[in-house]
Amino acid sequence: MKTNLPSFIIEFTICLFISGYIQAQPAIEFANGSGPATNGSTTASQVITFKQNAINPITGTYTAFSPATTATFAISNQQYTLPASQNPNGANVSFGATVTATSQLITSNAQFSAMNGISGAPANDFSSTQANVGSGISVTSNYATEVFVSGMALYNASASTSGRYYMANLTITFSKAITNPVVQVVGLGGTVGAQGYTSELELLTSGVTLSKLSGSTELDVTSTAILNSAAAPTATTGSGAASGSVLATGSNLTSLVFEIYLRGDGQGPWSTNTIHSGDAFLIGVSALSTEVTLPVTISTFTAHAQDNTAVLDWTTASEENSSHFVIWHSTAGSTWDSIGQIAAAGNSELAIDYQFIHSSPVPGANYYRLQEVDRTDESAYSVVREVDFAAAQSVAFTCYPNPVRDRLTINTNGTLLTSAMVTTSDGRILQTSADLSSGQSIDFSRYPAGIYFFIMRTADGKVQVAKIEKN
Repeated sequence: MKTNLPSFIIEFTICLFISGYIQAQPAIEFANGSGPATNGSTTASQVITFKQNAINPITGTYTAFSPATTATFAISNQQYTLPASQNPNGANVSFGATVTATSQLITSNAQFSAMNGISGAPANDFSSTQANVGSGISVTSNYATEVFVSGMALYNASASTSGRYYMANLTITFSKAITNPVVQVVGLGGTVGAQGYTSELELLTSGVTLSKLSGSTELDVTSTAILNSAAAPTATTGSGAASGSVLATGSNLTSLVFEIYLRGDGQGPWSTNTIHSGDAFLIGVSALSTEVTLPVTISTFTAHAQDNTAVLDWTTASEENSSHFVIWHSTAGSTWDSIGQIAAAGNSELAIDYQFIHSSPVPGANYYRLQEVDRTDESAYSVVREVDFAAAQSVAFTCYPNPVRDRLTINTNGTLLTSAMVTTSDGRILQTSADLSSGQSIDFSRYPAGIYFFIMRTADGKVQVAKIEKN
């Protein structure tokens, strides 16, 4: 059941699309062994340790991720209590439980299982990260936490079977701050007899916006809710159950809090005197591994040309057990060299300014990033900054239509472009193409609505940037 560009921002999370090839994009995911191997029903918090998938979206061998990062799932604010004859612990929302077809006593189930454990959701309904939208994940290798929302309390209360009821809160707490996590949901929906019902999630966390990356037709995502659009929910994805991947856009998140609701379609009773009904669904989290941050908050990081040097300035809003910063340089954005190191403050709640001057940049594009290292040698990387020492001349190209819905067509007035890239408004590279000419087009259909930048470059270093609106 169930545009002079001395500097522009590029976060080094490149998803490369050339001739159908997708470049590996390291991600952190839930996998076998990273969560409890026990059954419920239980209300005990579930602690899941993220594992590294270095070749995402392909599933290879999972390895330990550093810095070690966990997600803890906790249920609170239960709105209903069940008698011991229906659930010994009295919980109406629990981990690791499922329906019982022959008794009102709840049935124990795995608390942590593969994503193919319920609902039959196909792999291509999911996206591990926002850089791999539509590439799918392994539903046998990727795991998730099982949540059971019992319908028995509504049956006990003779509640309307066409109503929508608040059941409890679900809080996901991260041991280290994560930016833009992806919430994986599997199998929102179920039935008992003729009655269809579905769990739905309302986001309480402020400063976070939800959007659908991929999923079944039933998965309906608003900026603050994960819903099932099926008028008659069932337990099967694609035929009444909702499954898919939801991007939670927000920086340095330490928790996500949802209200859980149960909605019925009014076709029958919530349960019977010989059935324990309810909606079992799976929920997990994944993210780009570069988006897990240390307890050092960099509020600004800029890079600019000054004569023949590149000047890097950054400010930390706070630091906790920080050791030092390593400055990395690249001329291609793919291979990096360490060019210096600066000691960090260690512990501070005040803003601290840092500066590093690179005295030997190369002609053309120079890329810079910071590695934050703490006193336990755990580290994370900043966004990437570019300083271009070539003359910033314009390529007179046009793009249409803008706003775009599906494909963006390019007119370069006959100029051959050596590269073109699509980035998000905050600088994450989503797509890179080579050797484009007039009349060719770029696929935008895979991306959610929003603002993007389209950056084009010729062999002699000329660059032009267009702001693109996606409907």
